[in-house]
Amino acid sequence: MDFFKLSITVLGGLSIFIYGMGLMSEGLTQIAGSRLKAALGFMTRNRVAAILAGTGITALIQSSSATTVMTVGFVNAGLLSLEQAIGVIFGANVGTTITGQLVSFKLSDIALPAVTLGVIGLMVAKRQSARGVWRTVLGFGFLFFGMTLMGHELKAVAKLPEFVRFFSTFDCTPTASGFLPIGSVLGAIAVGTLCTMLVQSSSATIGITIALAEAGLINIWTAVPIVLGDNIGTTITAAFAAIGTNVNAKRTALAHALFNLVGTTILVTTFVFVFSNDAGVRAPAFFHLVDGCTAGNGFAGANPGRHIAMAHTLFNVTNVILLAFFIPLLARACRFFIRSKDESRVNTLEPHLLATPALALEAVRMALGDMTRRSWTVASVALQSCLGKADVSAESIENAEREIDELRGQIRSYLIEVSQRKLSAREAEMIPELLHCANDAERISDLALKVYRKTDRVKGDFADAGIAQQVSRVAAEVRRFAHVTVETIRRGTTASGADLKSVEGEIRASTREAKAAIWSDPRLRGAHAKEALAVLSVFNCLRDIARHLGNIAVRAPAFT
Repeated sequence: MDFFKLSITVLGGLSIFIYGMGLMSEGLTQIAGSRLKAALGFMTRNRVAAILAGTGITALIQSSSATTVMTVGFVNAGLLSLEQAIGVIFGANVGTTITGQLVSFKLSDIALPAVTLGVIGLMVAKRQSARGVWRTVLGFGFLFFGMTLMGHELKAVAKLPEFVRFFSTFDCTPTASGFLPIGSVLGAIAVGTLCTMLVQSSSATIGITIALAEAGLINIWTAVPIVLGDNIGTTITAAFAAIGTNVNAKRTALAHALFNLVGTTILVTTFVFVFSNDAGVRAPAFFHLVDGCTAGNGFAGANPGRHIAMAHTLFNVTNVILLAFFIPLLARACRFFIRSKDESRVNTLEPHLLATPALALEAVRMALGDMTRRSWTVASVALQSCLGKADVSAESIENAEREIDELRGQIRSYLIEVSQRKLSAREAEMIPELLHCANDAERISDLALKVYRKTDRVKGDFADAGIAQQVSRVAAEVRRFAHVTVETIRRGTTASGADLKSVEGEIRASTREAKAAIWSDPRLRGAHAKEALAVLSVFNCLRDIARHLGNIAVRAPAFT
């Protein structure tokens, strides 16, 4: 037997299998993009909603690793709290079992037809949603073709004495008393953990485990500890994603690891509870549960793939049911292990969300809302300085304006990154709208700086001339307008862009009336001409701020 050829074929089958999983995940993400955005709002309700959302998202995109990376991104962007993120992580562990269940069915006969249909569909489909469907079909075909290729070659491997001896080193077959050898169990868990860390996918290693069992290289006793190791190994993806993130994102990755470590420890501990079934087979209670939920006698080696998939599902579902009540306690433990004096830092424009454009654009929307709020805050402080109600240094205003300029640049760069991804028509339309809104928000901060520079000229005889009250009145209208605009962007409130644009028209009318009053006041002539011009400039700035807010308000319905 040609060992080199055999190895290449097995590795080739594994590569096709992993590539198929990636295609399926990518295609399903394209199809489910808008639903993922809706799920983000749903998961913020409570811990049960977060668990259900995590399960649903992972079932949709067929990748718990992608879900956990996404969740770390949500926390780093400030979109989820630590407790909510832990709930999502719990749900992701349940959702990923669907992949194992899918792989356990023997669907090799439809593998090549699915590949053929997928290729033809991608050649003719134009719409992104349709291409997502055909990409999923193609990935499905590759998944089972790779599985078939691996399984066929592993049956040949099972006849080689060297491989039989290797796998026997961590054989977990119980003794006559029904107890599993603890050394072999820990060795099998370590093998599963290492394999998943290497391939960065628990679904892939579950597939490998099923293929090994179908080939007769491992039995159900060995497969279950390997599956437990797979669950531990998949936490490394979240750990990598948390590098360079804020403290709560790091805690989320730790919570993922603790969930699987604690769950595995609890389950391994239950292996001491040994019972006999009607056939007289003595085994740990968990193995009896798996066999009772699956067709065929798993203890006799029947239907091993389905038994392994069921063990994976039962472990994760039971783990979630047991630990869901302890989410606050788990969050406190993560805060204890990872401490920080500054917990407020967030990175709204989170790089890990770029893989899912719908969620990346949601992050930009949140960043734009924050940018608009900050721009108006700077303008409000500058107006207070003009009215003589605040003592603000020029340096602080200039630094704030510079920070907003930088944020505009970050949003622009992030949107360029998003534009290079595969976008739906709707997502592609949002990018220029968001860019225009960012430019408008940045112009508000420029106008704030312009207002501040009029402070020395206008706050002398302002109150005596009765002008301060008029400026305050118009500024109050703009303040209300800014608040409603920011809320429309950030929360998707019901106020329409057209209604907000009409508010801008009312502010322009108020500005014209105030300016007319200034020109008609004889006290602002002659010696006070410079002050009058400065006041008019402030009113013009208020009018322009309202115009930029109006521009943002009109575009807001396009991305809320």
